[in-house]
Amino acid sequence: MKHVALLWFALLSGIAPTRAQTAAPHSFVRQLTLRVNGQAVTADTISSRFFLSEAKTLTLNVVRADDPDGAGLTIIIDRFPLQTGTYSFQEILSGRNRDASYRFGSTAAYSKSCSDNPGSVTITAINGERHWLAGSFRCTVCESGRGGKRLTLEGAFRYPVEKD
Repeated sequence: MKHVALLWFALLSGIAPTRAQTAAPHSFVRQLTLRVNGQAVTADTISSRFFLSEAKTLTLNVVRADDPDGAGLTIIIDRFPLQTGTYSFQEILSGRNRDASYRFGSTAAYSKSCSDNPGSVTITAINGERHWLAGSFRCTVCESGRGGKRLTLEGAFRYPVEKD
């Protein structure tokens, strides 16, 4: 009888983690990180927005917590196919507009201002029922004007998408 009780306990112990792994997440908490030239910058999860237009244009607007009324980083992916994958800024010539801009204080920088503007948005998960995306982004933008600095912006997200 003692062995049956131990076996029963072992089976129950093995089942519990499986249920927890397959269960739906109990909450979809907004997660958003931002780094500028490798330095962590706190993102404002209230002011930041991700929009999807009727024309399937995905716009990621990541706002800095220290400038909630500012423009922050805006990434546009035209004709987003609503599927996981990596969308590169180097594909601007393919007819799909993929662009990034960044504004903070007096700094205005654009991906098109750089002769070499590597960047991408990688979508790792889409939850259509709850309208959430998960993934990461990385882009290079250059300040407009003479002697403009090159900025590398990167981060990760699990974020709701609104209809634009």
